[in-house]
Amino acid sequence: MLGIILPRITLISRPMEDAKALKRALLLMNPSIKIILAPALEIVPIAYDLKTDVFDAIILTSKHAVPAAAKITSMTPILCVGDTTAQTARTFGLRAVSAAGNAKDLIELVQASGATKVLYLRGAHVQADMEFELSLAGIETKSVVVYRQDSCEFSHEIQQSLLAATDLLVPVYSARSARIVSENLNGFAGDITLIAISETAANGWSGPVPHHTVYAKSPNFEAMVAAIASQLA
Repeated sequence: MLGIILPRITLISRPMEDAKALKRALLLMNPSIKIILAPALEIVPIAYDLKTDVFDAIILTSKHAVPAAAKITSMTPILCVGDTTAQTARTFGLRAVSAAGNAKDLIELVQASGATKVLYLRGAHVQADMEFELSLAGIETKSVVVYRQDSCEFSHEIQQSLLAATDLLVPVYSARSARIVSENLNGFAGDITLIAISETAANGWSGPVPHHTVYAKSPNFEAMVAAIASQLA
């Protein structure tokens, strides 16, 4: 008697707004794929204290800091790590420029801009110490936390659905979210294909050993969609 072959499931663990956007993009490419949304992080804006000061530019490494930037200024240039953050900033009417890359590219953009004093708006957890790196480059930097990334535990229903699966495609976007997903997949016995936005994100994985790991060609939304889609053909 032949066994039933269950379809590969794509586990999207981005914060809910981002997870829904990724799901829409994937379904446009392949309407038949099976997707489970299970955010590993929840974005929570927090109160912050920012004394009146003048900065040459505002630095952003996530679109989740854009609302805080919009409350502070509409005139100060916004220098962003990637296109998604820059596009979000522009929807708020901000003057945004994208480094179209990673933290190193953003530092180079700041240096090229001629800014000597910048404000870095960030989350409670970051992968790169931009304040330190920019200060090391001779740029006076003030860092302010404007949101938290609270960890989430998968619901019992989602855990049961995942444990019943035999083949998971797991995109990871940061070392921290990779660790959280790893913990939630404790006990999973099927095959896992890890899709990582970077080596740093992949190195955060501590769950079941992946059958295969695929890296996005660039650290952005479009490259991650392409990397995920390449494993669904």
